[in-house]
Amino acid sequence: MVEETLAIPSAQREARDASARFITIAFLLLVSGITIIGLLCWWLFPRAPHHNLLPAPPPAYPAPRLQASPHEDMVRFYREEMDRLNSVGWVDRAKGLVHVPIDQAMHMIAKDGIKDWPKPPPGAPSGQAPAAPSGQARP
Repeated sequence: MVEETLAIPSAQREARDASARFITIAFLLLVSGITIIGLLCWWLFPRAPHHNLLPAPPPAYPAPRLQASPHEDMVRFYREEMDRLNSVGWVDRAKGLVHVPIDQAMHMIAKDGIKDWPKPPPGAPSGQAPAAPSGQARP
């Protein structure tokens, strides 16, 4: 079998350029379009050039203005939080509220229980939650 080859035309250059008249009209349309859009924006937003001007002198911000050492600040913050979490202290002395470390609170609950917590029914296994009142479904 003989394969047919397609005849591909040889490469040629563009024979005609854009005319000077076309370039002039395109340039005038571009300039007039930009001008019309600029005038339209100026008409819609007349105070735009003066809207974001800062009052003189600029406002003074309270200290500290810069965070000199973010890593050291974060380490100090973490240390303060861990010290508070692992210490005993008053939250509200008038109401008798204190904060205690989690481990200590868990030991206190295991030893004394929670005040006003429902007691399991007699004969129920120690790890089972108390039965729900009749008419209510347990989650």
